[in-house]
Amino acid sequence: MLDLATVRREEFAACLDQDFEIVFPDGTLPVKLVDAKQWGPDQPANIRQPFTLTFHVARNLQLPQGIYQMRHANLGEMEVFLVQIAADSNSSTFEAVFN
Repeated sequence: MLDLATVRREEFAACLDQDFEIVFPDGTLPVKLVDAKQWGPDQPANIRQPFTLTFHVARNLQLPQGIYQMRHANLGEMEVFLVQIAADSNSSTFEAVFN
């Protein structure tokens, strides 16, 4: 499982525009990583720079904020706290913050 305590934005940035999956007991939901950006002021080199990830799915759905099991072909499995930040009739957007 990916160590979220030490993972850096650059590892996710290498996966931009790639599919991740949110894993549910009855199946998976494909979501695309559309952004991986620095969050907050620059940190000293020995401290991880906070960052945000933005995921997009091409359908309107409502998911409560919470920890979701996710996986990616290269990064592997991870548990990520997701918050829905947008939705319209055709899509939904979720954000994860790492600090």
